[in-house]
Amino acid sequence: MRKRFAAFCIFGVLIAAVAVMAFFPAVAEGQEERARTNPHDFLSKNYCGVCHSEDMPKLTNDPVSTCTKCHQGNMVDHPVQRHPLGKKPGINVPGALPLSAGGEIVCHTCHDNHNTSKFGKMLRVDFFRLCVSCHVGY
Repeated sequence: MRKRFAAFCIFGVLIAAVAVMAFFPAVAEGQEERARTNPHDFLSKNYCGVCHSEDMPKLTNDPVSTCTKCHQGNMVDHPVQRHPLGKKPGINVPGALPLSAGGEIVCHTCHDNHNTSKFGKMLRVDFFRLCVSCHVGY
């Protein structure tokens, strides 16, 4: 009786493990290589080519496309999803939040794309000060 119960438990655990792996894959299909590399690991110079062209420091795409190449899923649940990316701001933006070469708000305006920031989510300034850095008096 005990052997049968033990075999039943092992079988149940195996079925549960297979079900979890089938419904919650660790890495999306086709994304295996991206999951192994972190272009934001600034100390690993061999990852520069993920964002930069051979003609450094140029990006392979415009700044927003460079980020959304890997982070397109993040845009849906981004806390500031209505922010005008790729647009010139109508308000004063402090130097700590750099605009693109064309003077537009881009991902790296708020995020430190080389991940040298001490703030979470690669933010350039503290989350609670981020919005009021530009939106003074709102």
